[in-house]
Amino acid sequence: MRKTVRLVILLLVVAVIYFGYSAWIDSVAIYNIGAVQLGSGTNWNKTLDELLAVSGITNSTQLDEILNAAGSSLKAIDLLVAVPSTGGTGSGTSSFLTSSAFTLGGATNVEFVKILIADANTKLVDGATPYVLKGFMAANSLLKTLLDPFKMILVGGVFAMFVPLTKQLLFGTVIGMKSYMKNRQSNVLYNYQKTIQFTEELQVKLAEGNYDAVKAAYASYSGLAFKPEFLNTMMDEICSVLIKEGDLTVFAEAAKVITKSIKEMYEKERRRSINGRGDELFFDLKRGYEYCASGSKYSIAYHKALQKKADNNLGWKIYSLEIFKFNFFLVAMFIPAVIISAFIGGLVNGLINNLSGDVKTLAVAATFFISWVILTIIAHAVMIFRNEKYKNIKNILVKPALVFYSLYLLTFITISAGIVGVSKVDIVAPGSSAQIWVWFSAVAYLVLSTSLIFYVIATLVDSFKQHNTLSKKLLVDGIILPSIAWTIATVSNFMSLYGPSDHNLGTIFAAINGVTLVGFWIYLSISSFLINNLISPNMARELRKAVEADAIKKKKSSKATK
Repeated sequence: MRKTVRLVILLLVVAVIYFGYSAWIDSVAIYNIGAVQLGSGTNWNKTLDELLAVSGITNSTQLDEILNAAGSSLKAIDLLVAVPSTGGTGSGTSSFLTSSAFTLGGATNVEFVKILIADANTKLVDGATPYVLKGFMAANSLLKTLLDPFKMILVGGVFAMFVPLTKQLLFGTVIGMKSYMKNRQSNVLYNYQKTIQFTEELQVKLAEGNYDAVKAAYASYSGLAFKPEFLNTMMDEICSVLIKEGDLTVFAEAAKVITKSIKEMYEKERRRSINGRGDELFFDLKRGYEYCASGSKYSIAYHKALQKKADNNLGWKIYSLEIFKFNFFLVAMFIPAVIISAFIGGLVNGLINNLSGDVKTLAVAATFFISWVILTIIAHAVMIFRNEKYKNIKNILVKPALVFYSLYLLTFITISAGIVGVSKVDIVAPGSSAQIWVWFSAVAYLVLSTSLIFYVIATLVDSFKQHNTLSKKLLVDGIILPSIAWTIATVSNFMSLYGPSDHNLGTIFAAINGVTLVGFWIYLSISSFLINNLISPNMARELRKAVEADAIKKKKSSKATK
């Protein structure tokens, strides 16, 4: 699950880079004055007229004067459609020297525009905002032509990742269910029996702890046609133990449960084939889900069989599997959440009219998202705690339930707060392209800070699904560091939005926010590589001791054999 979270983050980052790059290269990077792009038709003509009026230029002679004063080699004749034979200040001359008097090249000549801006700024009234030419290239420049194709490369990367991720996240279970139903007849005829025979023989080999026999069975596993997800899970874990040359007998009881589960599935399918219909509501969907889902009842039964006693670790393991169903409940609770949030939102707006825009946005977002997650939590909790299989172990499910549900609640609160930051930038207003970095900074906070909490959830799920406890590395990388990063990013983001009005402080807080979020994910992407490939002197000594101990053990074993 952590791998999936990383891939989703990578997809979102690439998408943000694409949209950010596209917006930047098509707006902010183009020469502009007050977000009016150089040569952008009517808007640029109005801006040029304004600059000429502020500078007080009414004829070509005055234009030549400011060009000469700036040390430019340009002349009025280089910029204008035609130069009058006589200078003057009459109405004819005055009306002549407007933006319409300039050639296309003259009106967009960067050197001339810079000189005109400098002259206009010297004649502004006190307190007026000076003109500034921003950007670094023209819309029809060669540089723009060279940089444009990179948008296609980025969008290609987005779609190359989007399609497989969408299949995995949204349609993975559906595709698995479809595959199961497609092969149903062949499964009932012979694939079930082959798999049952395989698991029965494997169970005997595991009970004996026969390393070579289990290894051979694992090698032949790929030849089976019917391989439900819970069986895949067991074989993956057996593979890990085989590599470490560990104790295989721990899987004996679990293999027996696997065999029983497959036999139960087979009997249900056999009865359906004989009777012509299933004996349960949504029979096909249930069988497909049991076949392909990590959170199916058979997967949970397998993990329970690995657990020797009903302790807190079992509670965490069960919830780590049951939490996979949370997404289904999110889909089911969407419409009720919309109805409730619409009612509450309308009630709040009707009772309180003097709310600021930010508060209204927060109220609307929080009402919907928090209603949505609370309804989902209630439905999911009812499903688990009313399950007869958990009747006698409810006490060990309370703690993991509170942790997982609190994390999901925090996730949706973070989304609500992030939406407020995004909405503070009016992206539809004229000239709002200048706010591109502010807006994308808010989007980055929304995406990356929310992903931090999802990563904590994924760490808990992966750890307790596969192991009985959290390792120190997972505890640090998967829970402690993301929590610290989320806290720093949230506080700095809040301060940058609602803290002191000082521009420099706001910039500092925004920088802290960005560095924290980006820095954490960069660290996370390289930490595993460094830990697995860099060996400290202490670790090297421990590895040498382990090798020496193994050599001594083998030597003693060979002597005993002789």
